[in-house]
Amino acid sequence: MGGGGGGAEADLRRQSQANQQAHAAKNAGEEEAGEEGKKFKWEQTSADGESTILVRFALSAKATKRDVKVVFKAKELKVTVHGEELMSGKTYGVVSVDDSTWCIGEEGLELQVLLAPAQDIKWQAVLKDE
Repeated sequence: MGGGGGGAEADLRRQSQANQQAHAAKNAGEEEAGEEGKKFKWEQTSADGESTILVRFALSAKATKRDVKVVFKAKELKVTVHGEELMSGKTYGVVSVDDSTWCIGEEGLELQVLLAPAQDIKWQAVLKDE
């Protein structure tokens, strides 16, 4: 009795393909976003059922930790450098605040914000209505 394309095996194959497509979407690479003067690059990666989102801001002047203020909330993010607000608003998804962090790279000329989404789902943007 041959397989006819239906049944449990076909369902498993379809589910496997859907999982592979979802994984590929969450690992699609870096995108540029933001408005003029407040541009940033971001990318989402996913491994072992956990996603991370890296947001990178190129800074026009060197910054130290005293110049940076990042406020993480479950559904909001606010990023300020040298008193200038670079990003503020509701996040696309829920963030695990305790697992999110930031650092300064490129000798003080880049701010990197690492978000830990509470769920391993594809974000379409960092902020809603972006």
